[in-house]
Amino acid sequence: MEIEQSTITKLKLTKLENLDPVTVYIDDIEPGKGKITIECYGKSWSTCWGGMSGQTIAEFLASSGVDYVANCLWDHSQPQTELNYYGMQKIVREKVLDSRRDGCMDKDFAREMYDIENWENYAPEHTYDTWHCPEFSDKSEFEDLCLDEIDIPEKLTHNYDYLNRIVLAVQESLQSLIKQKAA
Repeated sequence: MEIEQSTITKLKLTKLENLDPVTVYIDDIEPGKGKITIECYGKSWSTCWGGMSGQTIAEFLASSGVDYVANCLWDHSQPQTELNYYGMQKIVREKVLDSRRDGCMDKDFAREMYDIENWENYAPEHTYDTWHCPEFSDKSEFEDLCLDEIDIPEKLTHNYDYLNRIVLAVQESLQSLIKQKAA
């Protein structure tokens, strides 16, 4: 049995805007190799890098993009994005207005479609699914709207957005520590 002992750097970040306290464990195994574990409110994320061009974990993370680091930490069995049904409202309203201007839609149907605020019950969950006609609307008029030509916008899931905000806070703290050491 071999036992190795290493020095771990622990950072505790508090008084963060819109975040609970964050604890960061940095393990620089050797120049260019290391791992990090980030914990916040009972959730933790961990990853390691074996090729950081001789940099320490702190240097590497401070200079990397937030998206890259968050993607490395993310549990890829969970989705990073979800459909943004509220973003659909603006897109459908523009389509309704265009159809109305072109004379392809009567004013009553246009008003019905324009007034829908949440398209989640009508939009497809997947690109291969079909749109569902609102029960109060004429099906043929709804099909003439050609909503299947629209790509449903996506947004980051709440959990992935949360991780991105945590990574940004960790990066800012590491950048601050690196500046302090350089001074």
